Amino acid sequence: MVRDHLAGRSPTDVCRFYGIPRKTFYHWLDVWRGDQDNFAKNVAGADHTPKTQPRLTNEATTTLIVKLRKKTRYGPKLLRLLLLERGIKMSAAGVGKVLSRAKLTKKRRRKTKKKYKKFTAFISRPGERVQTDVAYLPRLFGKAHRQYAYQAIDLFTRTAFSIIYPECTPANTVDFLKRTIKFFPFKIETFQFDHGTENTYDLRPDIKKPHPVQVFLDRHGIASAFSTVATPRMNGCVERLHRTWRQEMERLHKWKKPSQMHRDNQRWLKYYNEQRPHSGIGEIPPIDKLRSFTTDSTITPDYSQCYFTV
Repeated sequence: MVRDHLAGRSPTDVCRFYGIPRKTFYHWLDVWRGDQDNFAKNVAGADHTPKTQPRLTNEATTTLIVKLRKKTRYGPKLLRLLLLERGIKMSAAGVGKVLSRAKLTKKRRRKTKKKYKKFTAFISRPGERVQTDVAYLPRLFGKAHRQYAYQAIDLFTRTAFSIIYPECTPANTVDFLKRTIKFFPFKIETFQFDHGTENTYDLRPDIKKPHPVQVFLDRHGIASAFSTVATPRMNGCVERLHRTWRQEMERLHKWKKPSQMHRDNQRWLKYYNEQRPHSGIGEIPPIDKLRSFTTDSTITPDYSQCYFTV
């Protein structure tokens, strides 16, 4: 630009050719006149930061975001929800920029995602299909055995139910289904399971007697469906519920008593179903999805079913 002007072109022609205002042209011409020998270095090292940044996130909010990130390891979307609980409205993109400036993000290699058929697209009403599964928890309270989080999620409303048992047995599965039926404020038509022995004896041909879960479902007129063996994507919604529960419950709490764990589980379920936006249903809480389908605006799950006494 400056070279063209020195070759004899007028400022008007130079500005028209490069598509810049005259003010910009004269600015760089003054830079060249001020230090002709180091002009290239001055151009490369010029500070392009705006003089004023009125919309820049304030220092207190930035410090809070960094603190929450290091404590929870959440991404921008979940951090936005934590900020909203503290009365701070901020977009997920804005949170992401703060994390980027603080160098708390890393560039991940993108993997080509396989395109699978979305089974939830064919669900048209609450209770049409409820996915259930068991998440294995680490040894808690100094006991030698594990804990087991039985969890269920309605595919239409994404309303979730969770309860922790000390053992993973068919008897506990039946008890869980009884509580699930009472928990959901609508009729359940089908339960979907995997092929664990707590759900079915299909993979145990040596056992001839009927499974207690199937006996229970037949007695209550509820259908059962089973995902394909070694195909967790067919149970995708409840598998994602496991991950969310681990991120927001198991990772952030250190329980000393079973009563504390059940109390926090009940509190989290109420938050998940009534306050936490769900990306699978248009960024609204599951309770809003449920109430939009019914005429009863006060309908709510029975959270008293979440407590298990050993």
